Amino acid sequence: MAPRLPSSQNRAGRPDDSWQDSLTAGLKKPVRVAQKALKHVAQWLYRRAGLVFLDKAQTEAYLRPHQLAAHPQNALSLPEVPNHGAARPIFPATQAVTAPVFVWRYAPGRARARLLPYGGIVADGRVLCTDDNTADFHRNTLALHKRATVHAKTLLAPWSHYLDGFMWGGYYDFVFIVAAKLCRMKAALPAPAFHEALVAYPLFGTAYEREYLALLGIGPEQVFDSRQTNVRFDACVLGNAGHWFYPNAADVAALRTHVLAQMPPAPPARKRIYVSRAGRRRVRNETELIGLLKTYGFEVIADTPRTVAEQVALYRGASFIIGPHGASFTNILWCRPGTHLFELFSA
Repeated sequence: MAPRLPSSQNRAGRPDDSWQDSLTAGLKKPVRVAQKALKHVAQWLYRRAGLVFLDKAQTEAYLRPHQLAAHPQNALSLPEVPNHGAARPIFPATQAVTAPVFVWRYAPGRARARLLPYGGIVADGRVLCTDDNTADFHRNTLALHKRATVHAKTLLAPWSHYLDGFMWGGYYDFVFIVAAKLCRMKAALPAPAFHEALVAYPLFGTAYEREYLALLGIGPEQVFDSRQTNVRFDACVLGNAGHWFYPNAADVAALRTHVLAQMPPAPPARKRIYVSRAGRRRVRNETELIGLLKTYGFEVIADTPRTVAEQVALYRGASFIIGPHGASFTNILWCRPGTHLFELFSA
């Protein structure tokens, strides 16, 4: 979109439609206020019905007696990431602190417990919050279709908040909220219990999801979409997501342990690669950029669908990676020590 000009017309000579933008913004505000009010009313009604909404800290305290595994927080010194060609860095030097992460096995016994359509668990009237929030709990009551019911001795439930496909539902979210958590559960459970358990959450419906689950030894017959199927259980295994920006080092190590074990050995020779993007983060003068990079021995990686194994091989075999910022760079967790990343950001 062309930038707005200070006159009454835009760059194309058409009347400026900023009044329409102002009107739209003016209409959105009361809609947001109404939605927020309805949400508070809904939560009040749920509380009147006996539900207790726990936040993350309260959930961890409630599940503490059921803890199977715990990994403490990490204090990490992250160096400055300079912005080449500008004085202000992309990221200043940071003393980052991750959140501790856990695995719990909750057996309700005589208490009532159930799996919600969006993947969370209600335990004895308490709405648990292991990931981000329970603000969209009311969406569980909006589905008009009846869910099928299956029974599991053990349920693995790696998700507890609404999958909206916008804020939540991308590649990064799957890797660090679902796959990492399942790796943590796999390490904490006896092998037979893990391989016999059912897994239920609102599925992403992507090829990479199916591939990651297969790499972890989870067959399609074990996986259910919680929006379509209500899994009743004798016990459920839960985990928290930790810090969204700074994943716990234990999760990074668990992903590398369980996924790389299924991959062929890394090649001894390493490549310089340019990761191209064809969508909204496309580099406008990419032809010129590629011509320059080829003089330095870079291989161009086209923006085409690739299997998880192919992505792991690309990043594991790289010595220098350059490309526009995006979820693809989640894959740097497969890189070997000493790999360089040169990330391109829009203005």
